[in-house]
Amino acid sequence: MSLGEKDVVARVERVTLRELRLWVREGWVRPLTGEAGPVFDEVDIARVHLLCELRKDMALPNDALPTVLTLLDHLHRVRRDLRHLTEALEEQPPDVRRSVIDAVRRRAGTGDEGASS
Repeated sequence: MSLGEKDVVARVERVTLRELRLWVREGWVRPLTGEAGPVFDEVDIARVHLLCELRKDMALPNDALPTVLTLLDHLHRVRRDLRHLTEALEEQPPDVRRSVIDAVRRRAGTGDEGASS
């Protein structure tokens, strides 16, 4: 789904057009550029909701937002990568899965005795 600025403001009632434009200018929301201006997708809408929570509910100052957003973006990437790794591991034969799990536990220093903690 592709939405224009006014559609986003109508959908996310907590954001004003001025705020949305500022957030795009700052690079906190990164819509595609269409012939008629910015085009927002569902990921952009989620980001606008997040920004509303950070700015309005948590009163996070503008100068802290880039750091928080960068950390959240990194966290999402790590979670995605871990999900892909888990999916790839699940496709492997049981002996390969067990070998990888054992190696991870050894590197984490847990061994079998730490598996229940």
